[in-house]
Amino acid sequence: MDAPGAFNGHGYALRSDIAQFCLPAANRDANRKLAYVNSICLLFLVIGLAGLNPPKLEQKVPERAQEFVPVEIVQPPEPPKVEPQPQQEQPEQQPDTPVEMPQVATVVAADPSQVKFAVPVEGPVVFAPAKFAQAPPPAPPKPATRTVVKMTGAEGGTHPDPSYPRAALEQRQQGIVTVVMTVNPDGSIESVELKKSSGYVTLDRHVTQWVKSKFKFLPMDANEKRYFEKDFVFQLQ
Repeated sequence: MDAPGAFNGHGYALRSDIAQFCLPAANRDANRKLAYVNSICLLFLVIGLAGLNPPKLEQKVPERAQEFVPVEIVQPPEPPKVEPQPQQEQPEQQPDTPVEMPQVATVVAADPSQVKFAVPVEGPVVFAPAKFAQAPPPAPPKPATRTVVKMTGAEGGTHPDPSYPRAALEQRQQGIVTVVMTVNPDGSIESVELKKSSGYVTLDRHVTQWVKSKFKFLPMDANEKRYFEKDFVFQLQ
């Protein structure tokens, strides 16, 4: 049964695929092993031939690097500068000087019957009635002059010394305040003018208000105003 062609020798032939699959010995080929051996030998032969002729290694020489040559850019020469030619100064046209015409004043005189002497004048003379003649403008009043007297304490009246302002004490302010007082004929203070400041508004304002409310002078018979000057010293001790 195991020998190849056993079925064929007795005249048996397997036609069924199932029978051939169940009996592998019936389809066994004696030359199959030889074909496998020949395939392996051929493979080794090809490998051996390929190993005898190794691929050639090509050595490539790198190309030589190019050298960069600096290039100088030469600018074209500048064209010569042309100096502007000085323009000829034209003579200035002098404006026409107007010819001064003599002005002739018109004299307005009063009634010719009242004129008793000859007055040489130039130009026309117009005689007008005396009622239309304009009177000369009045002279401006002269400024009133005042005589300021320095107080010595012998003027009489009430002149108490001012107190030291509390705000000035806290801020350590000190100085001299000089005022000029305008006194009415009845002895009252009309106005107080600050002549010299102490440098602090607190002290200046306090002295001005103090003099207006506290000072009193003796009245005078003459209806004239008097002017007194006084210094008030504020000094911290």
